[in-house]
Amino acid sequence: MSLRARYVLHRIAQAFIVVALTYTFVFFVLNVLPGNPIESRIHSPENPISAKDAEVLTAYYNLDKSALEQFWISVQRLAHGDLGYSLTSGKSVSSLLGTAIPQTASLAALAFLVAAALAVVIAFTAVFAPSSTVRETARAVPPIFLSVPSFIVGLVLLQVFSFQLGLVSAVSDEGVKSLLLPAVALAIPVSAPIAQVLVQGLSTAARQPYVDILRSKGLREDRIVFGHIAKNGSIPTLTIAAITVGELLAGSVITETIFSRTGIGYLVEDAVRNQDLPVIQAVVIAVSAVFVITNLVVDLVYPVIDPRISAAPTKEAVPA
Repeated sequence: MSLRARYVLHRIAQAFIVVALTYTFVFFVLNVLPGNPIESRIHSPENPISAKDAEVLTAYYNLDKSALEQFWISVQRLAHGDLGYSLTSGKSVSSLLGTAIPQTASLAALAFLVAAALAVVIAFTAVFAPSSTVRETARAVPPIFLSVPSFIVGLVLLQVFSFQLGLVSAVSDEGVKSLLLPAVALAIPVSAPIAQVLVQGLSTAARQPYVDILRSKGLREDRIVFGHIAKNGSIPTLTIAAITVGELLAGSVITETIFSRTGIGYLVEDAVRNQDLPVIQAVVIAVSAVFVITNLVVDLVYPVIDPRISAAPTKEAVPA
Protein backbone atom coordinates (compact mmCIF):
# COMPACT_ATOMS: atom_id res chain seq x y z
CA MET A 1 0.00 0.00 0.00
CA SER A 2 1.35 3.41 -0.98
CA LEU A 3 2.16 6.09 1.57
CA ARG A 4 -0.65 8.31 0.26
CA ALA A 5 -3.22 5.49 0.56
CA ARG A 6 -2.06 4.75 4.11
CA TYR A 7 -2.30 8.46 4.94
CA VAL A 8 -5.87 8.67 3.62
CA LEU A 9 -7.02 5.51 5.43
CA HIS A 10 -5.41 6.66 8.67
CA ARG A 11 -7.20 10.02 8.54
CA ILE A 12 -10.56 8.41 7.72
CA ALA A 13 -10.14 5.98 10.64
CA GLN A 14 -9.30 8.87 12.97
CA ALA A 15 -12.41 10.76 11.84
CA PHE A 16 -14.64 7.73 12.45
CA ILE A 17 -13.19 7.17 15.93
CA VAL A 18 -13.75 10.83 16.89
CA VAL A 19 -17.40 10.73 15.81
CA ALA A 20 -17.97 7.41 17.60
CA LEU A 21 -16.40 8.67 20.84
CA THR A 22 -18.41 11.89 20.63
CA TYR A 23 -21.66 9.98 20.24
CA THR A 24 -20.78 7.70 23.16
CA PHE A 25 -19.86 10.60 25.41
CA VAL A 26 -22.96 12.64 24.56
CA PHE A 27 -25.26 9.65 24.99
CA PHE A 28 -24.06 8.80 28.48
CA VAL A 29 -23.90 12.43 29.61
CA LEU A 30 -27.49 13.06 28.52
CA ASN A 31 -29.01 9.69 29.38
CA VAL A 32 -27.29 8.42 32.51
CA LEU A 33 -27.78 11.43 34.73
CA PRO A 34 -29.43 10.80 38.12
CA GLY A 35 -33.20 10.44 37.79
CA ASN A 36 -33.09 9.75 34.01
CA PRO A 37 -33.79 13.16 32.44
CA ILE A 38 -35.61 11.66 29.43
CA GLU A 39 -38.16 9.91 31.62
CA SER A 40 -38.49 13.00 33.82
CA ARG A 41 -39.20 15.16 30.78
CA ILE A 42 -41.71 12.73 29.28
CA HIS A 43 -43.76 12.62 32.47
CA SER A 44 -43.37 16.32 33.31
CA PRO A 45 -46.73 18.08 33.82
CA GLU A 46 -45.40 20.94 31.67
CA ASN A 47 -44.80 18.67 28.68
CA PRO A 48 -47.46 19.26 26.00
CA ILE A 49 -47.51 15.67 24.69
CA SER A 50 -50.43 13.39 25.58
CA ALA A 51 -50.29 10.47 28.01
CA LYS A 52 -50.58 8.05 25.07
CA ASP A 53 -47.60 9.65 23.29
CA ALA A 54 -45.67 9.56 26.57
CA GLU A 55 -46.21 5.78 26.80
CA VAL A 56 -45.01 5.36 23.22
CA LEU A 57 -41.87 7.42 23.89
CA THR A 58 -41.17 5.52 27.13
CA ALA A 59 -41.37 2.22 25.27
CA TYR A 60 -39.34 3.56 22.34
CA TYR A 61 -36.44 4.72 24.50
CA ASN A 62 -36.45 1.45 26.50
CA LEU A 63 -36.25 3.29 29.80
CA ASP A 64 -36.84 0.03 31.66
CA LYS A 65 -33.53 -1.38 30.39
CA SER A 66 -29.99 -0.71 31.57
CA ALA A 67 -27.92 2.16 30.21
CA LEU A 68 -25.70 -0.18 28.17
CA GLU A 69 -28.72 -1.85 26.59
CA GLN A 70 -30.20 1.55 25.75
CA PHE A 71 -26.90 2.59 24.21
CA TRP A 72 -26.62 -0.52 22.05
CA ILE A 73 -30.20 -0.11 20.81
CA SER A 74 -29.54 3.55 20.02
CA VAL A 75 -26.41 2.61 18.03
CA GLN A 76 -28.39 0.08 16.00
CA ARG A 77 -31.06 2.67 15.28
CA LEU A 78 -28.43 5.27 14.40
CA ALA A 79 -26.98 2.87 11.83
CA HIS A 80 -30.39 2.90 10.13
CA GLY A 81 -30.69 6.69 10.28
CA ASP A 82 -33.09 6.70 13.24
CA LEU A 83 -32.25 9.62 15.55
CA GLY A 84 -35.29 9.22 17.81
CA TYR A 85 -38.27 11.45 18.49
CA SER A 86 -38.73 14.85 20.08
CA LEU A 87 -39.96 14.75 23.68
CA THR A 88 -42.06 17.88 23.18
CA SER A 89 -43.50 17.66 19.66
CA GLY A 90 -43.37 13.90 19.09
CA LYS A 91 -41.87 14.50 15.63
CA SER A 92 -38.91 12.49 14.44
CA VAL A 93 -35.59 14.20 15.11
CA SER A 94 -34.49 13.40 11.56
CA SER A 95 -37.36 15.47 10.14
CA LEU A 96 -36.56 18.37 12.48
CA LEU A 97 -32.92 18.32 11.42
CA GLY A 98 -33.93 17.96 7.77
CA THR A 99 -35.89 21.20 8.06
CA ALA A 100 -33.27 23.13 10.04
CA ILE A 101 -30.00 22.05 8.39
CA PRO A 102 -30.61 23.66 4.94
CA GLN A 103 -31.31 27.01 6.62
CA THR A 104 -28.10 26.90 8.66
CA ALA A 105 -26.03 25.37 5.84
CA SER A 106 -26.89 28.22 3.47
CA LEU A 107 -26.11 30.80 6.16
CA ALA A 108 -22.83 29.13 7.18
CA ALA A 109 -21.71 28.71 3.56
CA LEU A 110 -22.27 32.37 2.73
CA ALA A 111 -20.67 33.46 6.02
CA PHE A 112 -17.63 31.30 5.28
CA LEU A 113 -17.24 32.85 1.82
CA VAL A 114 -17.51 36.35 3.28
CA ALA A 115 -15.03 35.49 6.07
CA ALA A 116 -12.56 33.98 3.61
CA ALA A 117 -12.81 37.00 1.30
CA LEU A 118 -12.28 39.41 4.19
CA ALA A 119 -9.33 37.40 5.49
CA VAL A 120 -7.62 37.26 2.08
CA VAL A 121 -8.04 40.99 1.46
CA ILE A 122 -6.76 41.85 4.94
CA ALA A 123 -3.80 39.44 4.77
CA PHE A 124 -2.59 40.41 1.30
CA THR A 125 -2.93 44.09 2.17
CA ALA A 126 -1.02 43.58 5.44
CA VAL A 127 1.86 41.78 3.70
CA PHE A 128 2.11 43.20 0.16
CA ALA A 129 0.71 46.76 0.31
CA PRO A 130 3.39 49.24 -0.85
CA SER A 131 2.70 51.65 2.03
CA SER A 132 3.88 50.70 5.51
CA THR A 133 1.02 52.70 7.03
CA VAL A 134 -1.53 50.66 5.06
CA ARG A 135 0.21 47.42 6.07
CA GLU A 136 0.17 48.31 9.76
CA THR A 137 -3.47 49.41 9.58
CA ALA A 138 -4.44 46.11 7.95
CA ARG A 139 -2.60 44.16 10.67
CA ALA A 140 -4.64 46.01 13.31
CA VAL A 141 -7.98 44.98 11.78
CA PRO A 142 -8.11 41.28 12.85
CA PRO A 143 -7.77 42.00 16.61
CA ILE A 144 -10.61 44.53 16.30
CA PHE A 145 -12.82 42.02 14.45
CA LEU A 146 -11.97 39.32 16.99
CA SER A 147 -13.00 41.48 19.94
CA VAL A 148 -16.48 42.21 18.58
CA PRO A 149 -19.08 39.48 19.33
CA SER A 150 -21.26 38.40 16.41
CA PHE A 151 -24.47 39.30 18.22
CA ILE A 152 -23.27 42.91 18.64
CA VAL A 153 -22.48 43.09 14.93
CA GLY A 154 -25.88 41.55 14.17
CA LEU A 155 -27.77 44.06 16.31
CA VAL A 156 -25.90 46.98 14.72
CA LEU A 157 -26.61 45.68 11.21
CA LEU A 158 -30.28 45.23 12.04
CA GLN A 159 -30.52 48.72 13.49
CA VAL A 160 -28.89 50.36 10.47
CA PHE A 161 -30.06 48.32 7.47
CA SER A 162 -33.44 47.12 8.71
CA PHE A 163 -34.87 49.59 11.21
CA GLN A 164 -33.31 52.81 9.88
CA LEU A 165 -32.80 52.26 6.14
CA GLY A 166 -35.52 49.62 5.68
CA LEU A 167 -33.43 47.71 3.12
CA VAL A 168 -33.94 44.29 4.70
CA SER A 169 -36.88 42.90 6.65
CA ALA A 170 -36.13 41.98 10.25
CA VAL A 171 -38.84 39.28 10.27
CA SER A 172 -39.83 37.92 6.85
CA ASP A 173 -37.60 35.72 4.68
CA GLU A 174 -36.47 37.55 1.53
CA GLY A 175 -34.15 34.85 0.18
CA VAL A 176 -30.50 35.70 -0.40
CA LYS A 177 -31.18 39.27 0.67
CA SER A 178 -32.12 38.06 4.15
CA LEU A 179 -28.98 35.91 4.32
CA LEU A 180 -26.53 38.74 3.80
CA LEU A 181 -26.80 40.53 7.16
CA PRO A 182 -26.57 37.40 9.38
CA ALA A 183 -23.76 36.09 7.16
CA VAL A 184 -21.76 39.29 7.65
CA ALA A 185 -22.47 39.21 11.40
CA LEU A 186 -21.07 35.67 11.58
CA ALA A 187 -18.18 36.31 9.20
CA ILE A 188 -16.58 39.38 10.80
CA PRO A 189 -15.31 37.74 14.04
CA VAL A 190 -14.58 34.45 12.25
CA SER A 191 -12.43 36.14 9.59
CA ALA A 192 -10.01 37.48 12.21
CA PRO A 193 -8.11 34.26 13.10
CA ILE A 194 -8.01 33.24 9.43
CA ALA A 195 -6.48 36.60 8.51
CA GLN A 196 -3.95 36.48 11.37
CA VAL A 197 -2.69 33.01 10.43
CA LEU A 198 -2.62 33.90 6.73
CA VAL A 199 -0.63 37.07 7.47
CA GLN A 200 1.91 35.02 9.41
CA GLY A 201 2.10 32.36 6.72
CA LEU A 202 2.53 34.83 3.86
CA SER A 203 5.11 36.84 5.81
CA THR A 204 7.17 33.72 6.52
CA ALA A 205 6.92 32.48 2.93
CA ALA A 206 7.88 35.90 1.55
CA ARG A 207 11.16 35.82 3.52
CA GLN A 208 12.28 32.44 2.17
CA PRO A 209 15.46 32.31 0.01
CA TYR A 210 13.61 30.88 -3.00
CA VAL A 211 11.74 34.21 -3.39
CA ASP A 212 15.02 36.05 -4.03
CA ILE A 213 16.06 33.33 -6.47
CA LEU A 214 12.79 33.67 -8.39
CA ARG A 215 13.22 37.45 -8.56
CA SER A 216 16.80 37.08 -9.79
CA LYS A 217 15.50 34.89 -12.61
CA GLY A 218 13.22 37.71 -13.70
CA LEU A 219 9.90 36.14 -12.72
CA ARG A 220 7.08 38.66 -12.52
CA GLU A 221 6.09 39.76 -9.00
CA ASP A 222 2.47 38.69 -9.39
CA ARG A 223 3.56 35.16 -10.35
CA ILE A 224 5.89 35.02 -7.37
CA VAL A 225 3.16 36.18 -4.97
CA PHE A 226 0.22 34.13 -6.26
CA GLY A 227 2.08 31.17 -7.72
CA HIS A 228 4.62 30.52 -4.97
CA ILE A 229 4.26 32.63 -1.82
CA ALA A 230 0.48 32.26 -1.56
CA LYS A 231 0.65 28.50 -2.14
CA ASN A 232 3.34 27.87 0.46
CA GLY A 233 2.00 30.39 2.96
CA SER A 234 -1.61 29.19 2.93
CA ILE A 235 -1.15 25.66 4.32
CA PRO A 236 -1.56 26.60 8.04
CA THR A 237 -4.58 28.70 7.07
CA LEU A 238 -6.45 25.62 5.87
CA THR A 239 -6.48 24.23 9.41
CA ILE A 240 -7.87 27.44 10.86
CA ALA A 241 -10.43 27.65 8.05
CA ALA A 242 -11.66 24.16 8.93
CA ILE A 243 -11.95 25.08 12.61
CA THR A 244 -14.06 28.11 11.71
CA VAL A 245 -16.76 25.77 10.40
CA GLY A 246 -17.42 24.75 14.00
CA GLU A 247 -17.40 28.41 15.05
CA LEU A 248 -19.93 29.26 12.35
CA LEU A 249 -22.27 26.50 13.48
CA ALA A 250 -21.89 27.51 17.13
CA GLY A 251 -22.38 31.18 16.31
CA SER A 252 -25.55 30.40 14.39
CA VAL A 253 -27.39 29.69 17.66
CA ILE A 254 -27.31 33.37 18.63
CA THR A 255 -27.28 34.87 15.14
CA GLU A 256 -30.32 32.92 13.94
CA THR A 257 -32.22 33.98 17.05
CA ILE A 258 -31.41 37.66 16.39
CA PHE A 259 -32.41 37.46 12.73
CA SER A 260 -35.47 35.20 13.30
CA ARG A 261 -34.15 32.30 11.20
CA THR A 262 -35.46 28.76 11.81
CA GLY A 263 -32.21 26.84 11.44
CA ILE A 264 -30.05 24.74 13.76
CA GLY A 265 -29.64 27.70 16.13
CA TYR A 266 -33.38 28.06 16.56
CA LEU A 267 -33.75 24.28 16.97
CA VAL A 268 -31.07 24.17 19.68
CA GLU A 269 -32.49 27.18 21.51
CA ASP A 270 -35.96 25.60 21.53
CA ALA A 271 -34.63 22.17 22.57
CA VAL A 272 -32.56 23.59 25.45
CA ARG A 273 -35.48 25.67 26.67
CA ASN A 274 -37.78 22.61 26.65
CA GLN A 275 -35.10 20.10 27.79
CA ASP A 276 -35.64 18.07 24.63
CA LEU A 277 -32.60 15.81 25.06
CA PRO A 278 -32.93 13.65 21.91
CA VAL A 279 -32.90 16.80 19.77
CA ILE A 280 -29.90 18.22 21.66
CA GLN A 281 -28.05 14.93 21.28
CA ALA A 282 -28.77 14.74 17.55
CA VAL A 283 -27.64 18.33 16.97
CA VAL A 284 -24.40 17.77 18.87
CA ILE A 285 -23.69 14.63 16.83
CA ALA A 286 -24.57 16.33 13.54
CA VAL A 287 -22.37 19.35 14.29
CA SER A 288 -19.46 17.19 15.43
CA ALA A 289 -19.78 15.04 12.30
CA VAL A 290 -19.70 18.14 10.07
CA PHE A 291 -16.69 19.47 11.99
CA VAL A 292 -14.80 16.16 11.74
CA ILE A 293 -15.62 15.68 8.06
CA THR A 294 -14.49 19.21 7.27
CA ASN A 295 -11.17 18.63 9.02
CA LEU A 296 -10.85 15.28 7.22
CA VAL A 297 -11.28 17.01 3.86
CA VAL A 298 -8.61 19.53 4.83
CA ASP A 299 -6.27 16.73 5.89
CA LEU A 300 -6.77 15.07 2.50
CA VAL A 301 -6.14 18.36 0.68
CA TYR A 302 -2.78 18.89 2.41
CA PRO A 303 -0.90 16.33 0.28
CA VAL A 304 -2.30 17.93 -2.88
CA ILE A 305 -0.75 21.27 -1.90
CA ASP A 306 2.45 19.76 -0.52
CA PRO A 307 3.15 16.11 -1.54
CA ARG A 308 5.82 15.89 1.17
CA ILE A 309 3.04 15.64 3.77
CA SER A 310 1.75 12.23 2.68
CA ALA A 311 5.32 11.03 2.30
CA ALA A 312 6.12 11.90 5.92
CA PRO A 313 5.46 9.48 8.80
CA THR A 314 1.70 9.39 9.49
CA LYS A 315 1.86 10.75 13.01
CA GLU A 316 3.89 13.72 11.75
CA ALA A 317 1.99 14.25 8.51
CA VAL A 318 0.32 17.47 9.48
CA PRO A 319 2.10 19.93 11.74
CA ALA A 320 0.28 20.82 14.93
